[in-house]
Amino acid sequence: MKTRCPFFKIGSSGLGIFVRFLGGFLVMVSTVSSGRAETSAISLEQQITQVQSKLALIKTDIIHQYQSNDTVFERPNRSSIRSTHPDSGNVVQGGEAQADGASQSVEANLEEIAVLMKRLETGGDPAGSSNEGGPASTDEMRLRLADRLLRADLLSQAEQTLKDLVIQAHRAPIVAEGWFQLEKLYYRKGDYPQAIGAFLKIPMSKTLPLRPEATYLAGNSYLYLKDYLKAIDLFSKIGEGSDYYPFAVYSSGLAYLNLGDAWSSTQLQFQKLIALKPGEDPILQELINKTRVTLGFIFMDQKRYPEALSVFEAIPPQSRYRIQARFGIGKAFMGMEDCVKAIVVFKDLIEQAPAQSYALEAHLQIGNCYSKLSAYHRAVDSYQDALKAYSERSESFKKLIQQIQTTNLENWLSLAREPGFPEAMNVYADWFRLNKEIADEVQRGRNPALHKTERGTIPDFKPLQMKMQDVRQDMIKLLQASATHHLSSQLAQIDELALRANMGIAKNMTFMQDHETVP
Repeated sequence: MKTRCPFFKIGSSGLGIFVRFLGGFLVMVSTVSSGRAETSAISLEQQITQVQSKLALIKTDIIHQYQSNDTVFERPNRSSIRSTHPDSGNVVQGGEAQADGASQSVEANLEEIAVLMKRLETGGDPAGSSNEGGPASTDEMRLRLADRLLRADLLSQAEQTLKDLVIQAHRAPIVAEGWFQLEKLYYRKGDYPQAIGAFLKIPMSKTLPLRPEATYLAGNSYLYLKDYLKAIDLFSKIGEGSDYYPFAVYSSGLAYLNLGDAWSSTQLQFQKLIALKPGEDPILQELINKTRVTLGFIFMDQKRYPEALSVFEAIPPQSRYRIQARFGIGKAFMGMEDCVKAIVVFKDLIEQAPAQSYALEAHLQIGNCYSKLSAYHRAVDSYQDALKAYSERSESFKKLIQQIQTTNLENWLSLAREPGFPEAMNVYADWFRLNKEIADEVQRGRNPALHKTERGTIPDFKPLQMKMQDVRQDMIKLLQASATHHLSSQLAQIDELALRANMGIAKNMTFMQDHETVP
């Protein structure tokens, strides 16, 4: 759920003046709009999937070369292998913690994957003479392999490995872990029915360590599927001692809100979460701050402006939610009929973060405040300042689009500071790491030369470098499409803001004329 701020609404009076005096700016806006890229026949999601699939084929080809002892890379004495499977406490879609453990792309050790595969094939070590053979060690190996495949973004192979595990494992804890990893995998892919199906197959012993996280992910899956009662039921089963308890409380509050039960969400859930003591936990502190923002805008919708103001003001300056809170403070002052203080807050917000969407909206709110104060000339000036800010922002977007079309791929990380296309950037980061690793090996003289892979998934004579360059072209197109899509949506928002600013000017010019003609 996204909290929405109530914006200034105006009537249709003064439209004639608006068209007569300000049509020129709309011509400029339409010119910006006409420069946007047309929607590709292939969706952005399909392009992402295509690039991911090609990278997966190259990774699988490398793994098979390792397995066949015809190694592309030689890495002796690799004693340190990343084995930690981190859980994410990131807040997504209104606050759910995405605890999929693989949401952040981590450098994959393809050589270790090959070794694990060979050990499973031979029933032990690569030479076929393991001292740790037997069903238990095989189960552990398969679970470890699935973890490494997930880290390498080889999702289909990881899914098949986990399916084999839950069928063949000999110990209940391993079976539970297998279903749990499948739940996380499906949750990561957005396949929430499958995630719930995997969750329901986990033997949920009260002593099972993975129980809170598994329950939390299942509750979020129900939340995504809009089955709010089942989501609330699962969230209520996560105890206060769990790391997932605060996130469950927040998600439960969202579920109550979607059921139309604002009292339960604000009093039973959000207030309970705000009362927690975060200590030195920055993730919990930011969740509490996000809760304050959510609660503040709920109070705004209920016209409980003093309570909203109190909640917004409790958010510390260093929080990532401070800008939203400042905007909420300004709106709360407006609700309390204190437009002078609201103007001060909105101007301060614009100075702090001029490119933020909240700052762009604040320009309009300043004009609205002056209009409420009957300072019509100042209102018009403020709306004109807003149009200037929107024009400058549009120009910066147009320049960025041009830069996107001409820049080298290696410079994209500097452009990635512009928010809006994280999925494509994650794919690029995966490509960049793999390409750099291959290039490093070539520089060391370990050239992945022309080579035919009998067991590989790409049985051709292309060296890995050439395959990666083929993917590079797809990567450029993907990043260009992703950035253009994002910037087009930003420009559309600017169009809407410009239209509202123009209408604000027209309205206040009408007020000025009426005021001047009063005898």
